[in-house]
Amino acid sequence: MKLTKLLVIPVLFATAALSAQQTTYNYSDGQIGAIYSKKAASQPAQGSQYYNEKFLPAKVDDANEVSMVRYNAYSDEIEVQVNDEILVLQPKDNQTVKLSGDKGIYKYVQFTNKENVSSQRYLIPVSENAKVNIYKKENIYLQPEEHPTSGYGSYKAPMYKKKDLEYYIQLNNGDIVYMSTKKKDVATIIPGKEKEIKAFIKENKIDTEEDEDLKTLGAYLNSLL
Repeated sequence: MKLTKLLVIPVLFATAALSAQQTTYNYSDGQIGAIYSKKAASQPAQGSQYYNEKFLPAKVDDANEVSMVRYNAYSDEIEVQVNDEILVLQPKDNQTVKLSGDKGIYKYVQFTNKENVSSQRYLIPVSENAKVNIYKKENIYLQPEEHPTSGYGSYKAPMYKKKDLEYYIQLNNGDIVYMSTKKKDVATIIPGKEKEIKAFIKENKIDTEEDEDLKTLGAYLNSLL
């Protein structure tokens, strides 16, 4: 298990301002006057880069040792706590990080995203079967700070925010591709089986954005292949 040091660099260096409101100045030069507004001091980003900030016990691939890890959904890194240091696990193809107590798995895989672009990062297996695997992707982005455009606005600090979860599917050990969770789209996943899948979703009241329901759905889709 290769680890590298995590260098923590604040996204924004700033002294927190007691007031984010702008101060307006009026300078005149002869007969021409100009109004300037003082830019509010930047503040550190708010929110979190993690869905869960706690370090949890886990095993990496087939290692016997237990490590304390957490997933950084902003940087897409597995952070490992070693004594008083936070290190970063070096990713590799199909690397698996399994949290103890069935609290989840992260797998480093290649996939095709919603924009049909090939990408690689940690995904979470939701339903694992011989012929059908369903994954979800956690992602956090940084919303930039906002400075008021007039003296009447207020400053907004940058903030880490969660993106909507995305889901991916793999059939017959093929490529991992984006999966729309709209029921009408899910019904077309397996050509020629649309009626059966629609009926299964309706009869079992499947919520296509709930992990437990996706496990059930994945097992059913597996039985159709």
